[in-house]
Amino acid sequence: MTRRMSCSMTIPAVRARSKTVTRRHPDTWTNLQPGDRITLIEKGMGLPKGAHQVVLCEVEIVSNEVQPLGWIAAPCELAAEGLPEMSPIEFMVMWADSHGHRGVRTEELLDLDCRRIEWRYPDEEA
Repeated sequence: MTRRMSCSMTIPAVRARSKTVTRRHPDTWTNLQPGDRITLIEKGMGLPKGAHQVVLCEVEIVSNEVQPLGWIAAPCELAAEGLPEMSPIEFMVMWADSHGHRGVRTEELLDLDCRRIEWRYPDEEA
């Protein structure tokens, strides 16, 4: 069984196969290598008693690296994250707040480390 990763905030983008990148805390997913496969799910934790995880799809890892959060400002990164309607600063604040950096000054957001994980959908051309 492959490892599972929750994509609760970007379910429509995963279903549309437009999401190809996620950013996670830099101390997590450290052993994930290109070529590994993971199963994307709707929600992994906090499910009510008796509820089951909903599988969205399986993906193949393309890259897994730690980089500054500020790199989200690069062209196409927000679309790859499945959140094209957000501005880079909105994304950085949301990410920082949800990863233990609530209240970090805007100028500090650019240098926060995050883990950027990129994947492809195995049934699509490489």
